[in-house]
Amino acid sequence: MTIQEAIGVKCCDIDAKTGERLSHSDIYGRAIEFLGGLDEVARFIPFPMETIRKRLKNDPNLNNTAMGPWDVASGFVCKGGDCRFIGGGIWELYRKHGINAASNSEGVCILKEAARRLAEREEVSA
Repeated sequence: MTIQEAIGVKCCDIDAKTGERLSHSDIYGRAIEFLGGLDEVARFIPFPMETIRKRLKNDPNLNNTAMGPWDVASGFVCKGGDCRFIGGGIWELYRKHGINAASNSEGVCILKEAARRLAEREEVSA
């Protein structure tokens, strides 16, 4: 099963039941919940929360962090245009929940969305 199948999304950003377009945050929020919730997914975020909070101030997409650690946490090693599956990282959760097909970009998006949500949750609690 793919992540998209598991969370009821088709054609990249369409809710399979309602036909409505979903935001990036909605899609990856669904994936986070499907994989066991924010605390489960947060275990695989490859940067300390202090770094995440600092970087979010300048870029809400966290593109100001190195890609290599995100790739590895997503189960891939990428060099240039070549991405090689290595497993590990978030694949622990994928397997636990019946996911057997996922791209590097899906994993990175899930992890970055989890990082943003965790930073927001910590900000609200502070």
